[in-house]
Amino acid sequence: MTSANHYPDFKYTAGQLAKFLAASDFFTIMLKDGHIIHFTPKDVAAFHKWLEQNNIPSIRTQEGWVITKKP
Repeated sequence: MTSANHYPDFKYTAGQLAKFLAASDFFTIMLKDGHIIHFTPKDVAAFHKWLEQNNIPSIRTQEGWVITKKP
């Protein structure tokens, strides 16, 4: 199920987003065209829920998102 295509005060549509990384109230978002944008929503929980409802994947849930150097 998807929610509204637009989020208030956010200039991109859900269809333009590829994936995101959240750190506190700061979101780094990769667009499908490869550009990286940043957004700090007024309501962090609501924005995060909107991303999830529109099936925008969190980079943190992708296998191998953290690369660690093996000793």
